[in-house]
Amino acid sequence: MTIQKIKTFIKSLFFHVWAGFPKSTQQQINERYNICLSCDMYNTKDSTCMMCGCNVNQKKIFMNKLAWADQSCPLQKWGKLNE
Repeated sequence: MTIQKIKTFIKSLFFHVWAGFPKSTQQQINERYNICLSCDMYNTKDSTCMMCGCNVNQKKIFMNKLAWADQSCPLQKWGKLNE
């Protein structure tokens, strides 16, 4: 799973940089977070998505996919913002 997490992160990072580092608001992060918490792919043990391997938290920091406005859920549960 570690290699998959690295590959997923690098791919997401590439597209995030390409898009110009768009950020989500705290409200948008909270909405995405609540969707992730109710998903059957959410791993409560280590707060990660078992589908893409991303960390799931409410922090508005660089290393949080929920905070990147240009990203979407691989299960289509939430999409890119401002589309």
